Amino acid sequence: MIDSSVRTRIVASILALALLASALVAVFRIREEANAHRVELAMDYNDFVDLARSYNYNPSAFLIALRRAGLTSLALTEELGGNVGQQGHAYATTGAALQNQARLSALSDPTLAALAKAGKIVPDAMYLAIYDRSTYERYRQQLALHFEPKSVRVLHASKPWIIEVRTQVDYFNNTALGIPSDEIALAKKLHLLVIPRLQNDERFDQPQMERALADVLKQDRLVSTVIFFGLRNQVFGYPDHLPQAAALFREHGPKSSQPFNFGMIETYDPGQVQKGNTTLARLIPGQTVRVQAIAKAELDKIRLDEVVARFVLGVRERNVRVVYLRPWAHRDGTLSIEATNIEMVKDLATELKRDGFTFGRATPITEYRGDNRVLVGIATLAVPSIFVLLLGVFGWYRRWLAIAAYAATVGLYAAGVVSHHDLFVRSAIALCGALFFETAAFYILAPAFSEQPASRFGAQFLRSLGWTLAATGVALLGALVVVGVMSSPLTMEEIEPFRGIKLVLDLPPLIALAIYLFKPAFNAGIERPRDVFLAPVRAYQLVLGIAIVAAGALLVMRSGNQSDIAPSHLELWLRSTLTTVLSVRPRFKEFLLGYPFMMLLPALTVAHRRVVGWLLVLGIGVGIGDIVDTFSHLHTPVAISLFRIFNGLVIGVAIGAVAIAIYRRIFVRSAA
Repeated sequence: MIDSSVRTRIVASILALALLASALVAVFRIREEANAHRVELAMDYNDFVDLARSYNYNPSAFLIALRRAGLTSLALTEELGGNVGQQGHAYATTGAALQNQARLSALSDPTLAALAKAGKIVPDAMYLAIYDRSTYERYRQQLALHFEPKSVRVLHASKPWIIEVRTQVDYFNNTALGIPSDEIALAKKLHLLVIPRLQNDERFDQPQMERALADVLKQDRLVSTVIFFGLRNQVFGYPDHLPQAAALFREHGPKSSQPFNFGMIETYDPGQVQKGNTTLARLIPGQTVRVQAIAKAELDKIRLDEVVARFVLGVRERNVRVVYLRPWAHRDGTLSIEATNIEMVKDLATELKRDGFTFGRATPITEYRGDNRVLVGIATLAVPSIFVLLLGVFGWYRRWLAIAAYAATVGLYAAGVVSHHDLFVRSAIALCGALFFETAAFYILAPAFSEQPASRFGAQFLRSLGWTLAATGVALLGALVVVGVMSSPLTMEEIEPFRGIKLVLDLPPLIALAIYLFKPAFNAGIERPRDVFLAPVRAYQLVLGIAIVAAGALLVMRSGNQSDIAPSHLELWLRSTLTTVLSVRPRFKEFLLGYPFMMLLPALTVAHRRVVGWLLVLGIGVGIGDIVDTFSHLHTPVAISLFRIFNGLVIGVAIGAVAIAIYRRIFVRSAA
């Protein structure tokens, strides 16, 4: 039989090894995040040229000024059939329209006039008259991708070229006809990277996808990121040919002569997520970059400085590497609209340069040394280790439980690796680890619930600070385990989610309250557990209970990147101010609840502690959960999360010190 002290040392040694492995993963991850520092500032060309023409600006001169301000890329969208004729190179009409026109007057084009005279115009077909060779060649290539050969006929093979397409007008209007060559030539002339915006056709196999891209690549090899669009909002290959789409991207990987990335548009509305988006990204790890855009409808509702701040925040804190700009359609002060847009790009570039980012082809999170199966496997051993130590602390240790915990962790992780569902398994293991370390972080405060407050403020401040740092340190070990187990390129790009992340934040207050009420070590004054349920409920307790439940529901609804309840104007102002002053905004749950309550707890008298102990416990649980939750948002760089925790700790300790001083002035002096 192994002595308990020996057992504890063995388990602690395994825990130390697992934490070391997690720390190595964190170091490798920080290095990878530092290397992925190149950002694209891209302008939507269609919106840009519409603005330039509306105000009679010279598009080329305007783009040169934007490039000098920091613009790196042009996002060029495929021309849809419904837009044929907008550039003046072609004209599209239905057969029925041609017949009606021929009845009123003679058609000027000889080919069409002859067809009309012979009665060979098909009413439900589309007819294209093309006056530019490059446009004709593009249409021929693109029409062959979307229609059967028998559906497309060249009626006149020289200028003006006439093409008949047997299709419905609605279908034709939504058919992609490639990117105009003059737009690609403009980007090439101005030394701007090209972001092709392509529309999927569900019949496309790999050869069709390759030909759709070949027209762009043969004109300009500086294609940086491919972004998809369309009414159906699909990526290439959806639904049946996603592996073929992934093969196409792998052919143009980082080591190829014409490399490009897949641009995954950031959205928090499930209805706006592109179909096939996640599957394609999973198939090409290390080739996906996050794209942030602001919809035109929203641009009209926010200020220009808010636009810049939002994009900077996305790049710094959410691993966004393609900033997708739309032109600003309003004057900023006395500046013209043209000068306002130049200033917008300049301010954005200046802010990002200040934060250490460079500009060019966006750098994705690649497969790196930290995402090593052996290293991650060792890191997972922290979870059964802290579980076994907690069993000993609670007096529940059983040898079979310890063996089962280690065996379950190893077996589960191995099964995940073999079945290629390792990230799902890692999420489950990391969630358990987070909850166990959060429990340990709260339990370490147990002696503080029994000690008498210090006689002097200075001594009490240091004592409270010590307990706060101890609990924070244990919680940070839990965060380290989450980072060690979950830091994959797919999670860091938010392609794969950390499942159960809400539980990391929502369960700790309940766990802390249960431990406080039912463990004598916390000196809650409860002799038997059943006394909690048999005690009479007073009116103030009922009111406070309802308030706590409401606050908990609000906490759950407000958690996440896109909460169910929008923040108030005051909160938005506070967030903006804190970000401006501190660079990285600390989280309110930490510096307004968690840290101040940890600081105040040891300063209270035993009698006062028992009166408000349950309230303090809930606040401390929220704060501890939030510390781990900060690192559970894996698309946020580790350095940013550390900075956020530090800022929250400093402010929270300061608020706690003020609370201690007020408490001592009111209660300690009055008691004296």
